[in-house]
Amino acid sequence: MAQPRGAGLGGLARSSGGTGPILVVEDDSDTRRALGELLTVLFPGSRVLMAESGDAALELIRRTRPRVVILDLDLGGIHGFDFAAHVVAMSTSRPPAIVTLTGDASPDTVRRAEAAGFAAFPRKPADADTLETVLRPILEA
Repeated sequence: MAQPRGAGLGGLARSSGGTGPILVVEDDSDTRRALGELLTVLFPGSRVLMAESGDAALELIRRTRPRVVILDLDLGGIHGFDFAAHVVAMSTSRPPAIVTLTGDASPDTVRRAEAAGFAAFPRKPADADTLETVLRPILEA
């Protein structure tokens, strides 16, 4: 993965202790790349993996066992709720925490996210402070 090069990101780096792999599942390439770069700065001790589809992400989960999955709820091909059910079904031990990012904060979607057991449900676009606040406790648990 390319080194982060976003302007203004230099002050965001925190502790470089290992916190486990982070998997970003996002079908928009620009969003996926920007989120990956931001996460690399926020969590320099973590390996940041990226997938553009639910199928690719499920294969990465099988191979790498990430600590947390950051999921675009409205993926092409498989919806985020169906993806989460697959992740839970394929896990032989504790499944990765799933943090979903979406612009849809309708009451029905929030209810379904809570029922699906998502660890957090920040709205897009999530800023660096929000991502760190949500992810650091999960990664360091």
